[in-house]
Amino acid sequence: MKSTRTASFGIVIALLFLGFLSCDKEKMEPVLSFAIEPGYLANDTILEIGDTVKVMLDITWNGKHKVNQVEMMVNDQLAGDYQIDMDAGQFSITIVKGLPETEVWDFKITDEGGNSNTISLTLTKDPNSVYSAIKYYDSIYLGAQSNINRPGFMSIINATYYNLDGAYQNSSVIDFLFYYSETDKGTVSSPGAEIGEDVFSGLQAPSQWQVRNTTLFQKVDITPEVFYMMFHDGFIIENFDETLADTKATDLTVGDVYVFQLQSGEKGIFYVISLIDSADGEVNIAIKVQE
Repeated sequence: MKSTRTASFGIVIALLFLGFLSCDKEKMEPVLSFAIEPGYLANDTILEIGDTVKVMLDITWNGKHKVNQVEMMVNDQLAGDYQIDMDAGQFSITIVKGLPETEVWDFKITDEGGNSNTISLTLTKDPNSVYSAIKYYDSIYLGAQSNINRPGFMSIINATYYNLDGAYQNSSVIDFLFYYSETDKGTVSSPGAEIGEDVFSGLQAPSQWQVRNTTLFQKVDITPEVFYMMFHDGFIIENFDETLADTKATDLTVGDVYVFQLQSGEKGIFYVISLIDSADGEVNIAIKVQE
């Protein structure tokens, strides 16, 4: 009987010890919640694509280990990683609604002891969203009129390159061409633009094509970072102004950014990555265009 009582007493002690460890472990977690502040999102909501909102995280340490990291995940993909040094306070993050129908945004804090806590928001796409997805061409090379190694004409929609002979035979699909002249310098142009005979001459010159598509270009002032972070067509729609556009993007330099509109109505944007400014030169551009 004594052995049984001893064993039972030992089990009780073990359970109490495990319970103590469990409670202690819970106390070790830092505390995380969404702050209820004017202008900050704290609950699941419906947003249009491209909508920008802010969340404020209320952070409290466990009394022993300072919080040193905030991670942000969108549908299990890392979207932000911030290093901090905080015992208690607030941390603000700006988020943008993307293209998916539903996005789960997870916010995780971790302290110096490796303890962590996570809270989440669910953003649902508003069916009335105006913006849509864009296709991305990260490196498009076009050769100037005397470049024998690179074609200088392109169909954006078909993502197809042509030399002058091929472009002449497929004029109805040509959206971009590249040339160099003393007047315009390095230029991405519409086939419908007026291009001097010193650049293209003869029966195959764009001025002689049966179909000459008109693409309109408008220069915009943005950083490369803004261009590369675009994942929908919101910026393009909001910044293209046909009254400010031209049929040529002339005198190009590295870093220039132009929004454009094709003959078909689709809009896009391109960024100049590199440029060789001569009649046998070339331009390398990155393009994003509406799907």
